[in-house]
Amino acid sequence: QALPVTPSRLSPSAMGKKGKKEKSTGRPDVDKFMKTCDYFSMCEAVNLQETLPFMSSDFLDDFSAPKIAQFLMCVSQIAEWAGTDSPKDYRFKFHHPFLHPVPNFFPRGYKAEVVYVAKTIIEQKTVNRSILAKCPFIGTVADKPVHHFNGKDYGFPQELVDGSEAFLRAVDLHVTKITTAIEPGKNSNFADGLKAFKAGLVQQLKEFDQQWVEYELLYMKCWHRIHSEVFQPIGQLVDIEKRLTEAEVIGAMEQKQQLENELVLYVETLTNRLVEETASHKFPPDVIPLAEACVFYQTKCTEEWLNLCKHVLKDFMELRLLITNVDKDRMKPQYHDNTKFIRLLKQFHKSVIDAGEALEFVSKLPKILYVKTEKWMSKDLLEPEVLQMQANLHKTVPITG
Repeated sequence: QALPVTPSRLSPSAMGKKGKKEKSTGRPDVDKFMKTCDYFSMCEAVNLQETLPFMSSDFLDDFSAPKIAQFLMCVSQIAEWAGTDSPKDYRFKFHHPFLHPVPNFFPRGYKAEVVYVAKTIIEQKTVNRSILAKCPFIGTVADKPVHHFNGKDYGFPQELVDGSEAFLRAVDLHVTKITTAIEPGKNSNFADGLKAFKAGLVQQLKEFDQQWVEYELLYMKCWHRIHSEVFQPIGQLVDIEKRLTEAEVIGAMEQKQQLENELVLYVETLTNRLVEETASHKFPPDVIPLAEACVFYQTKCTEEWLNLCKHVLKDFMELRLLITNVDKDRMKPQYHDNTKFIRLLKQFHKSVIDAGEALEFVSKLPKILYVKTEKWMSKDLLEPEVLQMQANLHKTVPITG
């Protein structure tokens, strides 16, 4: 959301000489307005306009990028004063529910990132590397712009490429139109009155807002499509985990074990994809039912085996808790940027491989589905213990069976 522009960020020419009060115009409404952030935003927008690049054709570098951002903040402030800044609810609507960070629930204003992305989409050669850094994972394949996520390319529709060019030309045009509408009133101390000045400015701001919304909405829809594909594996994990929790709640133990196996298989596949060195070590079948069986048959197992299987259960539960809370804690679309997620995948994989001998031994004993009647391992039972383990990493907290 756009921030108000304060007098401290204005040039001396816009503020008047230090220590001197602005001369009264004799009109209280104008005098009052000329002391507001809205007026100062107009002054700064006019000053900045002379130094802005043509966004459709000029090179964007470290010097010009902050000026673009500052100008758009000024326009956001002015639009709010004029009542032309329409709600940008689509930013929330088309923000994927797993995507980090949590979106603004009341989005307004004009974000410089939209300009950066539009510029990057149409012509990377005219964008400084630091600007590209503001638009991560955008590159080109066969001269066509794409997103790079998790080793896969996601292309932009031609409609967005064409729309990006038109959008930047429109921004260039409205930079001039808006500041041109401001200057006469500003320079004359609003001689024709604030009402007349506002009426003339509103039309320009409405046109700018309309074209901005049209492009950003198209862009957000494209983002949402891409993110829906990117987070599809996470959505699958969330769905399986939800069904597993439901099975535990109703006491459907056979279904519980089936869903545990389904979740473990999906986790293993995803881990092999993201962490190449794990691909050569395959999980045995029935990992979680067997780990739980080891705890149940603890008198028949060595202390080492029992400890290894407890780690399997603990690490599995940590993964489940992360999956359960993904819609609250959110994730970045580049999976490797989610350090906790990657750490837990590696940790669970190692625990299962380390417990291989114990799991193989227990697989030869009667299945606990037919002999165990109570105290089944569930999220409701194990979550408090796992959370306590996380809080006391260097202490041994037993998992009881």
